[in-house]
Amino acid sequence: MSISKITKSLESSKDIKFPPVHLWNPELCIGQLISINREGEWFYNNSLIKNQKLVNLFASVLRKDADGYFLVTPSEKVPVEVEIAPYMIIDFKFNGNIIELITNLNYSFELDQQDCIRLIDAEGTSLPLIKVRDELEGFFSRSVYYRIIDFALEANHVENGILFLESNSNLYPVGKIA
Repeated sequence: MSISKITKSLESSKDIKFPPVHLWNPELCIGQLISINREGEWFYNNSLIKNQKLVNLFASVLRKDADGYFLVTPSEKVPVEVEIAPYMIIDFKFNGNIIELITNLNYSFELDQQDCIRLIDAEGTSLPLIKVRDELEGFFSRSVYYRIIDFALEANHVENGILFLESNSNLYPVGKIA
């Protein structure tokens, strides 16, 4: 798949066709430092990548292996340091009874799979990580997280001290009740 085809497929967040990175097994290429911080910002050698199209392109060839995250092409595999998760959920909307989550990387998806949210402990608080695609996860931006919590509290889905959000008749954990 060529760069121009990848770029064209990334122009719309609907029906994105990601490259088959799971089929590629190139040699590890070290020497560059690519990282994603807890604000969803991408860096190259500690410099912020300001070109959003380039970040979206990088995200399209991102893969999570047992030993970490990597940008993968047919000829290179570059490690990526990820502070929380590669995707940040920056908004959401309701499509009937299904919640659509919108990411910072020009991709949206519906919250309709069982077991696609897990809670982790981060700095003494419970943080939901959402399976976005393949083995890649995302986290809610702070403002979206507060809005999600408000919706979950309104619905009052609490079990064993865990607050749940409903989408597509499934319940998803979003936090612990103090």
